[in-house]
Amino acid sequence: MKTKNAIVFDLKEAIEQKLAQMVKQNPIRLEFYEKYKTIIAEYNAGKDIQAVQKAFDDLCDLMEDDLTPEQERSLREGLDEETLAIYDILKKPSLSAEEEKEVKKVAIETLARLKEEKLKIERWQESTQLKSQVKVMIKNSLYWLPTNAYINDELSNMSLLVYQHVYANYQGAGNSTYGSF
Repeated sequence: MKTKNAIVFDLKEAIEQKLAQMVKQNPIRLEFYEKYKTIIAEYNAGKDIQAVQKAFDDLCDLMEDDLTPEQERSLREGLDEETLAIYDILKKPSLSAEEEKEVKKVAIETLARLKEEKLKIERWQESTQLKSQVKVMIKNSLYWLPTNAYINDELSNMSLLVYQHVYANYQGAGNSTYGSF
């Protein structure tokens, strides 16, 4: 029992660290964290051998069925992790394959322009003018999304979500959560 508890604890710690990194890189991944919290709540509710075994099995399943495929998704989508995060914010379930390609293109170009121009500036987040310029660049980029799939109201919300993501993950001077650029 003690050995199984120790194994579950170590597995829990490893998954928690991985999830923290994954959620920071892409806020859409919060659903995996919610699943994890449910597993841990069930584990904490009962400390008998069956609860420990169930927690171990559930954590292993979470790693195998959810986290590992999610980490490989950027390769399947043909995007790097940071572009995938913006793509996920912009993507809608009702898009056709052609529209998804257009959304990917907008995500790639938006991030590239931001990194070229504004996100290299040290402490850009402290300047009201630079923050406004970043917001405008994002908003203007989103006008290139498929017009029949996105309405103007959606664009304002998506623009805000992309800006919040950029603000939280790009510190300036070419540094980000994803590394230097």
